[in-house]
Amino acid sequence: MPNRGKKGVTVENRRRVLRLIENMTMGRNAVGYLSESLHGAGSPQAQRVLIQRLFDLENKKRLAKHLAGIVE
Repeated sequence: MPNRGKKGVTVENRRRVLRLIENMTMGRNAVGYLSESLHGAGSPQAQRVLIQRLFDLENKKRLAKHLAGIVE
């Protein structure tokens, strides 16, 4: 069976999401370049636990689609 994306998701929208991820991880907006990404108040694992507790996944999906220019 050939590799296929999710039915109903256009190639253009897939490209937009990949470009957003590229920009956030390697581009000028990469978290590693921001001073806010430095953490000096505990272990990285403690930071991950707190972020997961406060994380609103559906809102983040909506924001990512907005940033990527995806209109459904």
